[in-house]
Amino acid sequence: MMCTSRLHRVVADAGSGAVLVEDADGGRHRVSLLALDGPEPVPGDWLVVHSGYAIDRADTSEAESVAAELRAGASVEDGAPVEEAR
Repeated sequence: MMCTSRLHRVVADAGSGAVLVEDADGGRHRVSLLALDGPEPVPGDWLVVHSGYAIDRADTSEAESVAAELRAGASVEDGAPVEEAR
């Protein structure tokens, strides 16, 4: 099985060098900050997460756009109707 990095939005501090994050599907996970440089992320920040570790920060507007596209793609896979771009 191949591991991939995914975007996650920080929801809350989880203590002990970790944060609680939400993925594009709405799932919540505890993520380690051990591999992340810089200041500790705050709720609303977007992170690139790989194998349970935050490895980078993501631009908020770009991350929100990508997350919306991922949710729209999941709707297509589930058979739900999707609005077409104009």
